Amino acid sequence: MRPSDKIRRAIAFYFCAALFCVLLPIVLSYALGYQIDYHNLRIYKTGILYVESRPAGASIYLNGRKHGDITPAQIEELKPGTYRIVVSREGFYPWERDLAVRPNMVTKADRIVLFPVAQEMKKMGERGVVDFAVSGNGYVYYMKRSGLYRSTMDGGSMKRLSAYSDWPDRIIGKSFAPSQDKFLYFTDSKVWVVNLNYNRKAKDGAEEAEVEEVFAGQDPITGVFWYPGAGYIIVVTEKDIEAAELRSSGTRNVVSLYRFNSTPRGLYYDESSGALCFTDIGTGKDFSESRYLYRIDLKQKFFDQLFDMLLKKEPDSGYEKR
Repeated sequence: MRPSDKIRRAIAFYFCAALFCVLLPIVLSYALGYQIDYHNLRIYKTGILYVESRPAGASIYLNGRKHGDITPAQIEELKPGTYRIVVSREGFYPWERDLAVRPNMVTKADRIVLFPVAQEMKKMGERGVVDFAVSGNGYVYYMKRSGLYRSTMDGGSMKRLSAYSDWPDRIIGKSFAPSQDKFLYFTDSKVWVVNLNYNRKAKDGAEEAEVEEVFAGQDPITGVFWYPGAGYIIVVTEKDIEAAELRSSGTRNVVSLYRFNSTPRGLYYDESSGALCFTDIGTGKDFSESRYLYRIDLKQKFFDQLFDMLLKKEPDSGYEKR
């Protein structure tokens, strides 16, 4: 072998060895999830972004630049940092959010729902609807200027239940009794109950619902709830909590269960337990006043005995705050 050939082979060998030493760290870095920032001459660990939408097939934009994949997609080898993510599809409202990509971690955006721009709408019933109520057994009740009507949830099987049409212009709340056979609605001063199983027949022989005013208060009403058994309603005003009896005839008994020290800022009623929660000003152990959360259990024996006593009293009797 000529000396020149030996030199060429030696040069080729050392060149390959040097190239191997240079490329090996680069290849290993990419294999282990690292990237090389040649501009700043540093190596950093990359992160992964997983994007999934419903419906699928949406475009993904990272900091304003469109990515080549569509949802669902796993975007790898991202430099750590915060990205402005926009997910869009024609005919749907876009979804966008700032997401942080962290080294060696997967950032997920997998609960994205894209809502259609043109929502499917269906006109339920005829015109003249003042308000409506939806029962738990799948019926819609329409309060119309021509009476009370009922339909199924899809607007079918429309039926007139009553000729009553004197609905208030501003109803602030509605609630169905647990039995679903009646519902109440109220304004800031009055409460009405709609009895859906009223036995009186209309002129055409059909069953007719009854609409009856059951409470009129002096103070603004903030909430009305059904007492377990639906024989009473609990009316909360800005001043007190009152229990009103629902009697078909005669004078109704109304009793004040609690008088607030200040207007309550929150109300919650649990129908299953009969517990009413509210806030009020109270005095602590250090005799300083503060706002507390209170709970009244309306199914306690005390209140059941109280209602039994009311039935034996004269209509004008009442109970003061305990």
